[in-house]
Amino acid sequence: MKRILLIPPRITLFTGRNQGRALKIALMVLVLITALYTKEYQGQYQMLINSHIGGILYVLFGALLISLVFSRLKAWQSTLLALSLTSLLECIQYFRFPFLLELTRAKFFLYLLGNSFNPLDFVYYIVGAAVGFAVLVLINHDTVKQ
Repeated sequence: MKRILLIPPRITLFTGRNQGRALKIALMVLVLITALYTKEYQGQYQMLINSHIGGILYVLFGALLISLVFSRLKAWQSTLLALSLTSLLECIQYFRFPFLLELTRAKFFLYLLGNSFNPLDFVYYIVGAAVGFAVLVLINHDTVKQ
């Protein structure tokens, strides 16, 4: 099979089956920390970072997590599932269910579930899905049987 992407050899060292899992876990930790930080960020572009950039990171995190838990799924399937679940969660926020409002009083659940519906978030979820798909393809491209 012909390689479409030219990836530096140092990166391909981490794309083996076990190394791919380790890289996904390391990326998940980094993405989660960064996503949580976006909720506390204060500074230039604060509104954009607090309200939307986390959406990109949450879909990326979800795609990585789903690809680890369901390792037989293809990259596009993991990404689509993460995008669908994140979008569903955004739609649920529109209805403002009392039990979710009570749950989001805790900061952890507020960051995880959100508390307000914003249609613009879907744009950032799609960007996150594109980034997540690209990351999964780069990690998995050498693990596919040739």
